[in-house]
Amino acid sequence: MSRRVVLYVANSLDGYIAREDGSVDWLFDPYAHGYEFFYEDVDTVIMGRKTYDQALSFEEAPYSSKRAIIFSRTAKPSPYAGLEYTTEPPQDVVRKLKEEDGGMIWLVGGREISELLIANELVDELIVSIHPKILISGIPLVASKDCAVDLKLVTYEVFKSGLVQLRYEIVKKAKDAQAAETMSQGEKEFKSKALKAE
Repeated sequence: MSRRVVLYVANSLDGYIAREDGSVDWLFDPYAHGYEFFYEDVDTVIMGRKTYDQALSFEEAPYSSKRAIIFSRTAKPSPYAGLEYTTEPPQDVVRKLKEEDGGMIWLVGGREISELLIANELVDELIVSIHPKILISGIPLVASKDCAVDLKLVTYEVFKSGLVQLRYEIVKKAKDAQAAETMSQGEKEFKSKALKAE
């Protein structure tokens, strides 16, 4: 079975994942909103270089307990075992990861990487923690027209802080096309039987 890629992200009520300068000083404490339970199930984290650099401002070795892959335009040596920088196209790396043995893959960000992987139908779930904050401007969750997808609500949780966490399955176009083909074949068989009955 293919490994699942999950985009787990925080959002303002008006759809931004960060301020225009990339800062996230408006975020609530993630450990008070189920982050540790999600992180336990994560096997591999993937993200862009800017996102990782921002994580470094919070702690010295973020994600050190997991396998971490950082997408970068320039090759860099690994600062510790388990973390690797790659210049390979993100979609190629993720396709390989999904076929390997292992657990859940957390797509941390940033926006460009997320857009690319969503557009290539490589993201399976979206978990968004909507904060009761309006930023007016900032970096949106997605902006590319290629990321227009349908979502199926799996579950949700409301916290006392006012944060609402929504978990969606991303409906794949390929699955829709296959379902439509299956339905079309079924309709043909039904019509064929009906004609024979007449």
